[in-house]
Amino acid sequence: MFSSPQLGAGLMALAGLLAPVASFAQQVTTNAAPAPDWTVTVGAEGQWEPAYPGANFMRLRPFPAFDIEYKNRLFAKEDMLLGVYFINNANWSAGLALQYDFTERETSDDIRLRGLQNVPTTPRAKLFVNYTLSAFTLSTSAAQDIGGNREGLVVDANATATLPIGKKLYLTAGPGVTWTNGTYQQTWFGITPSQSAASGLPVYDAHGGAATGYITVEADYLITKSLTATVEMKFARLYGNSASSPITRRVQQNTDTFALTYTF
Repeated sequence: MFSSPQLGAGLMALAGLLAPVASFAQQVTTNAAPAPDWTVTVGAEGQWEPAYPGANFMRLRPFPAFDIEYKNRLFAKEDMLLGVYFINNANWSAGLALQYDFTERETSDDIRLRGLQNVPTTPRAKLFVNYTLSAFTLSTSAAQDIGGNREGLVVDANATATLPIGKKLYLTAGPGVTWTNGTYQQTWFGITPSQSAASGLPVYDAHGGAATGYITVEADYLITKSLTATVEMKFARLYGNSASSPITRRVQQNTDTFALTYTF
């Protein structure tokens, strides 16, 4: 999807645009009032996404949107139902969370899946570390299936930069990569001899490695001081065993997200 020279040139251009923003932000100091015990943002979002990993058709999924924190220590946000920060300050945030992975696949989703196995949604234990310097953020996480569904380990790393456009619009963009272990790969993209006999697809042993590369572009518009509209486009591509599996119908796996949230 993206060649290394193209990606490198894009990142250098983005860094050049954001350099004045970073310089300005480092010069600004405020005498802010103490933060409240609770910060609460709630709303709704819809995701237009592949029906399952490797699918060649899309479906719309509605989700509640929320970001709730208590005393800068406990939180619930996005797919992390409950979490605790080990550290959470202007530059660093790190913690542990109970995540719920809503990704699933049923054999009825596609005729090519008949004879394979259903893959259910599953809870995960997620460790994460984020580092922010002015407009730039580096993030990494590791999420392990704890539901006994053989959906393995998912490791994600990404970098983003945020650019304000006027006083109400903020643009955020950056690249990322997802790595998965062999258990995850075999469940989602592997085909056992018995499944091969039932489905007619060839036997396929899927191994761990880099599974997805992506670039995310997000726009946040402040309709009012409390009401925010968000549009996010994630341009993703499967690689390695994920891309070459007979189960995969399309390697391009883009997701569009639309959200409206209110902060109290």
